[in-house]
Amino acid sequence: MNRKEFLSLSSLGIFSFMFPSFKLFSNTSKAIVDVNVLLKNACILRKQKKFNQAKQAYEQIIAQHPDEIRAYDGLRKTFLSQKKKEWQVILMFKTALLLNPNNPELKKRLYKEYFNACLGNKKVKNLINFNGRLLSHVLQNFATFVQNHPNNLDLQKQYSRITRLLDCNADTQNAKQNQALKAYNKQQYKNFKNRFSELNTSQLESKLAQLSSKPISLDRKQHIRELHKLIFQKLRKEKNNTEALNKALSYYNTIDKKDPLFLKYVRDLSKFQKKYDILISVEAQNHTLKNNFWSALALLDAHVKKAEHQNISVSGVNATSLFLFLEENMDSPDKKFEVATRKIKFDLINNQTDLAKEKILNQCKIMYGVSNTHSIDRMNILIAKYFKRKGDVENKNKILNIVGDPKSFIESSDPIIVSTALINQNRSSIKPVHLQNLQNLISKL
Repeated sequence: MNRKEFLSLSSLGIFSFMFPSFKLFSNTSKAIVDVNVLLKNACILRKQKKFNQAKQAYEQIIAQHPDEIRAYDGLRKTFLSQKKKEWQVILMFKTALLLNPNNPELKKRLYKEYFNACLGNKKVKNLINFNGRLLSHVLQNFATFVQNHPNNLDLQKQYSRITRLLDCNADTQNAKQNQALKAYNKQQYKNFKNRFSELNTSQLESKLAQLSSKPISLDRKQHIRELHKLIFQKLRKEKNNTEALNKALSYYNTIDKKDPLFLKYVRDLSKFQKKYDILISVEAQNHTLKNNFWSALALLDAHVKKAEHQNISVSGVNATSLFLFLEENMDSPDKKFEVATRKIKFDLINNQTDLAKEKILNQCKIMYGVSNTHSIDRMNILIAKYFKRKGDVENKNKILNIVGDPKSFIESSDPIIVSTALINQNRSSIKPVHLQNLQNLISKL
């Protein structure tokens, strides 16, 4: 240990636990407390961001139990929960090794920190002040660990990774210019992404059950979510849509109602399988949870889809209260457009064609000069639905002709046809796919 390191250690106070009689612990009880309780209390302090108290708690454990590796790990987390503390972590392990020079766990952790410094923090790497190539030194030590512990798969994986990174010159070349390192990282990402690709649904379910039986933690929650997602995707690929919907519902109802991905899964499959009661139930829960404009709109749409599928009218207190809520919260032109189109659709479902016609004409006036293809085609579809409800197949099919050549229809005697032509005058036609989508939607009416 050089003078610089000694001064750093002294300023940290880490050196205190090298001597159990140091004043830091002079007032502590001599009674031996269960180390698990001490570790738990220190962990609570760390999670509460009481870092100084957590540090002292872990140091006390180390003073009483010098071989307790969990205390070193906790102290490491305490340091790294704060900024620019990587060097203190290295000093901590170096100091610990002065007391326990033959402890293999401490050696592994020190060389792992050296490894991280080689690939990341140049300032820390310079502070280590190693004479030679540090990553090669790390590899040599890990080779010794592997020889001494031939059945430790984790050590073997770390050794293989260090070997590959050394071959790629990851510690000496700029990562942005290192093509070998880029290729290695890309392959690693693919391997990680596809690590469950060979497992079938039942094997994934087994992994999920095993993981779910363990205590809840934020990290574990992410893995549980990923397994639910993979099982859902497997079921979809197998075209087992009923079970896929059940899996998505299970996650939504029991784990996280705020997860937008699983809400989307439930929405898509409920619509695909025409299970509109499930859709309405989930949208009602979502609106209760979020209570905003878009959650109310989604709930209204669920009721409308059920009515369209069953060819029945939409009525009742729910629809009325939802429209009132939407009108109170439409604070932008986009939201006003959403409400206006829903009112037209609502009138058409309830066979109130005269009211629908009036609303269509009013909305078209607002949209004269608009070029947004999405908004214009939304109105084109509603107008086509209006003609279908009226039994006017000729004008319904004429919509596509109007879109193609709106100027030819401006002199029509039908005000709906004229309004349709006027809103399509500036319709953007850069993407042909928009016209194809419009054709498909109208053909399905």
